[in-house]
Amino acid sequence: MAERPFVRPPPVNISELPVNKPTNGWDKLFAPTNIKTQLPATVEEYFWGANGSKFGVNGNYLGVSWFSTKVMVPAGFKGKHIELQFESARLRAEVFVNRKLVAYDIASGTPFGADVSNALIPGQVNEIAVRITDPNGNFDWRDSQTFMWGDYRIQPTHGFGGITGKVHLCATDQTYISDVFVKNTPEPKQVDVEVSLTGKQAAGNYQLVIKENKTGKVVFTNSYPANNAVEHFKVDVPTAQLWDVDHPNLYNLTVNWTGKNGTHDAFQRRFGFRWFAVKDVNGDQQFYLNGKRIVVRTSISWGFWPVNGIAPTDELARKQVLDAKRIGLNMLNFHRTIGQPNVLDAADELGLLYFEEPGGNQFPDNLFEAKNDIGKKQRDFYLPTRTEKFLRMVKRDRNHPSLVIYNMHNERGAQPRTEDRDEMMAGHKLDNSRIITYNSSNGPIKQDEPDARFKLHLFPYDDNFYDYGWFDQHHAGGPGVYHDALYNSPTSYAKYTDHKNEIIYYGEEGAIGTPPRLQLIHDEIMKRGKNIGWETDTYLKWYDAYDSFLKNNGFSKAFPNVDSLTRKMGNVAYYYQGRVIENVHINNIIDGYAINGWESMKQENHSGMVDDYRNLKGDPDLIARYNRPLYVAVKLNHKVVPAGQDVTADFFIVNEKDIKGDAELDIQVKDATGKVYASQKEKVKVTGGSTYGELLVKGIKVNVPHAGYTTVSAVLKQGQTTICNGDDQIYAVQLNKQGVSQHIMVADSGLIQRYLKSEGIAYTDYHSGTPEGNVLIIGSADPQQTGNPLVTDILEWVNNGNTLVVLGNTEKWADHLARKEAAEFKGIQVLGTSWYGGNYFVKSHPLFAGLPQACVFNWEYQCLAAYNKNRIGMRMWSGETIVGCVSDHKQEVYSALSIIPHGRGRIILNALDLTSCIKSEKATKRAEGDGENASMNTFNTTASNPANVVGQQLLLNMLKF
Repeated sequence: MAERPFVRPPPVNISELPVNKPTNGWDKLFAPTNIKTQLPATVEEYFWGANGSKFGVNGNYLGVSWFSTKVMVPAGFKGKHIELQFESARLRAEVFVNRKLVAYDIASGTPFGADVSNALIPGQVNEIAVRITDPNGNFDWRDSQTFMWGDYRIQPTHGFGGITGKVHLCATDQTYISDVFVKNTPEPKQVDVEVSLTGKQAAGNYQLVIKENKTGKVVFTNSYPANNAVEHFKVDVPTAQLWDVDHPNLYNLTVNWTGKNGTHDAFQRRFGFRWFAVKDVNGDQQFYLNGKRIVVRTSISWGFWPVNGIAPTDELARKQVLDAKRIGLNMLNFHRTIGQPNVLDAADELGLLYFEEPGGNQFPDNLFEAKNDIGKKQRDFYLPTRTEKFLRMVKRDRNHPSLVIYNMHNERGAQPRTEDRDEMMAGHKLDNSRIITYNSSNGPIKQDEPDARFKLHLFPYDDNFYDYGWFDQHHAGGPGVYHDALYNSPTSYAKYTDHKNEIIYYGEEGAIGTPPRLQLIHDEIMKRGKNIGWETDTYLKWYDAYDSFLKNNGFSKAFPNVDSLTRKMGNVAYYYQGRVIENVHINNIIDGYAINGWESMKQENHSGMVDDYRNLKGDPDLIARYNRPLYVAVKLNHKVVPAGQDVTADFFIVNEKDIKGDAELDIQVKDATGKVYASQKEKVKVTGGSTYGELLVKGIKVNVPHAGYTTVSAVLKQGQTTICNGDDQIYAVQLNKQGVSQHIMVADSGLIQRYLKSEGIAYTDYHSGTPEGNVLIIGSADPQQTGNPLVTDILEWVNNGNTLVVLGNTEKWADHLARKEAAEFKGIQVLGTSWYGGNYFVKSHPLFAGLPQACVFNWEYQCLAAYNKNRIGMRMWSGETIVGCVSDHKQEVYSALSIIPHGRGRIILNALDLTSCIKSEKATKRAEGDGENASMNTFNTTASNPANVVGQQLLLNMLKF
């Protein structure tokens, strides 16, 4: 139902608020026929599409919903201070106890509570009801677009309405401990304990007891007199075991209060001894955790979850953290949205750092330009509300050892106003033990200049603002697949920098979209029930489309099931991210790298390393090997070449284990059978310490005489001890023209003709009429209508046993063939790029002789799969699909290469960008872009790129098929 909202920034005076009773009456609200649910829960979990459309974002519910329960309150609560505490709700929550309004909140995603001492009846069953109003919301990554709700401007949040966290009923004496903050200090085994007391203030005594979380062993106990509402105690535990990502040692602090007025209370807080900060090492700014350098590898999570959309179960929270650790990350980001306490709990327990944003913290500049009453009303509401949300987040999460950085905004281009600095400083006063940054940015940042828009930050235990020293830049878009231009030489590669005197943190990098693990999700949904979950309908249809394509088009041998296909598509992104993370390691100056992104969801952000259900989308070892703390990084300037070409190899050590001193590098080159055909040994010296990436040997020439895979490996030894090893692969193609037709005709502007001439292949130009050869290649030529509406000279010629190869201008020719009833063609789909994504896959077929088959296009097919290529799929309902392709979340599979029988002949209808592999212009390389829509490290499409040999061989195979 729609209504004009009554909204106020928190806190509010309940007595001044209107009381919105259930439209159908209180008795109906507590009827036993209502849907039973478990918290957290949202309306969308049960009613997505109840308006008649489940497609996309159409099924969202906007309006009012009620959540109710009955609870037996113990008789012992009589005379106590009783609070009803909510972890979070969205968006507006009006809380009723025994039909009396007791709480009101609109700071979405944050904890709030109410004193219900006078509303609850101890010893009886009590009614609790929550009225949720969900007026708007987003279902993508954008948190910079505010919403209007009546006359009020409110922060953007994900559009799920409900109770999005757990609910607790707590009873204490009238004087009670309301909060405990265990604050870390630069002395890692020393903490400052801040205890807040609420109620009738009275002198008394605190006892502090610290125990190991796992064993319960007491490691500290002491008593302190107290006379103030807030007291501070310095606690030193020399025997404490420090918390880090490999050793997540946790402790429990119990604070016992005994007041001279006879009141008692106990409050427990879990924490870890640790210290995270920035340190200057010979002019290089570096992250340090407990006195040891750490290079953070993270990924950005937009905060979408399965079923209810917005909040994870405890099981899913743990799965998220375990996923990150399985692929070797040491951090995750709550990105453009506030995090959840149970995720931080899991990170504390399992060992993972966290970076947190409140989400929606920006505001439009015109908020300050409006001079009328409405403008002032919006300012007076919006700014206090956003600050309240941020400060609640800080108070809620500041005891988690996993949390190390707060960030205020993502990609804000505006200069910080006084209101922004005030908000940052207010957060800093609540918790001055962490780094706070103003912006994670994709702006035009200059490395050597101060810039408050992009670099403003606060450091731990330092009240000064700095606008230099923190360099955070985004290259959000990815290239589609790993390609050779990502590494050229020791001083020319993706992410290379020599800028030392700032923290270098790449905050959103290289989105490559791939599908979710559809089969695993399908199976989970079938166990749970098809009528629950906001994305259920989409995933089931998505799975069915992939499943039917594989079974009906002869791909089941290559991909036995849908999971085989989607997992191998996930490997495309995993391999790319792993190799770029390796570049970050060898650089030794970069301090942090964030994958764009973490979880995929049904209509956007398919670049996640996991899907919405937190299934790893690829093989974890494929990326984990590049996150290892110690190995030899073998870097090749070309990974795809014609057989016989030389490749240059450079060798680095990734060394977080303080290996140092003289060593020997044993280099070997093996062919596809595993036979060593080249080797050499090199004396090297390893620095160790905080030098985590170091060049050992450069410029080794590797000849690749044979087709197939060649492996370049290296083993680092000190004496007879093997320290570490590493390897990389080259794929070589022996360009094979044997069997190419001697009777080729070409209809093109000259590009194809020049290529055939360069390869010594005879051809004749075709202009019109009946072709004279047995193969006709179509390039840029348009189809021509001749004779009978269903007959053309070319089709009659194909009908008599010849081959038409449509290499370019594919959409026009496919449409032409459809009009001639020679192909059942339903149109073209442009494949997605960046975080939407699109992938190719091929079955085994003679057209791919001498090339990888029964696989997804990965780095071997970089000349065809990259995002800067012409990437289209055909909706083909006839012929045989050889190369299939998918695009973002479309619930269908397309053809990128089909063979259509026509009489005694055939038509090869190609949508792959093969012409880009035969161009003869000078090579060009487009530089890294920045911004949400930029492609990262896209590369030349010319014949001077050795990787184009794959596309050239595919073309030759078409001419002899």
